[in-house]
Amino acid sequence: MIYRNLLAFLWLLSVSNLFAAEEEVLLFLSDGRIDLMASGGNEPGAEDLIRRYYGLLAAPTQERLAALQMQLANRMEDYEVAFAAADTAEVNEIYADLTRFWAEIQLIHYQEYTSAAMDELQTAYAGLYELIAGFD
Repeated sequence: MIYRNLLAFLWLLSVSNLFAAEEEVLLFLSDGRIDLMASGGNEPGAEDLIRRYYGLLAAPTQERLAALQMQLANRMEDYEVAFAAADTAEVNEIYADLTRFWAEIQLIHYQEYTSAAMDELQTAYAGLYELIAGFD
């Protein structure tokens, strides 16, 4: 029992040292996550870039992201209408929905992609929806 506890302690100590290392090591440890994609010489548009990244995921994850994207796009349209009408209560409700949808999308990004790929997806989404840049 003491031996197992000692091994667990040493393992925790070694893991904590790894997280204090530079980013390159952390990317090495993120095995199984999708890294930054090569552009192939031409820069794809934001929608194409997102589609290419999402195409690398399992079908259930793709479906969940597609549903979240649709909800995000629909509520973004609602936000524009409510904002133009100066309906503060509606704007706040829609903003809360948008924040929730974006948080769910980011959680999937965190689970599936490296930080470099997540940054590229964040930039692509911010290019599609200006409001996304204010969510961080």
